[in-house]
Amino acid sequence: MPSDIVMLGKLQYFPKKYLYIPIEFLFEVRNMADLPIAAVVRIAKKNGAERVGSDAAEALVAKAEKYIAQLTKEANKLAEHAGRKTIKKEDVDLASKSN
Repeated sequence: MPSDIVMLGKLQYFPKKYLYIPIEFLFEVRNMADLPIAAVVRIAKKNGAERVGSDAAEALVAKAEKYIAQLTKEANKLAEHAGRKTIKKEDVDLASKSN
């Protein structure tokens, strides 16, 4: 068999130059969280959770980041409306009331 040919299971000969393996099959691709998981687990435990599984911790982090992003967008709109570039506490307070 020539060196530029690969045998793929039930497939017949296939030239190597056309062989493509998506990177997702080689590595598990995950987005890096901005919030530390330990801090979110600590908050959950302070609010009554006895134990928090790793999948639940990741879900809590994802939901918290999504909420913070939405709150920031709304607070930023309020700051811009007031002619400011800086988000203040009052913007965050108003933004949280609108959600």
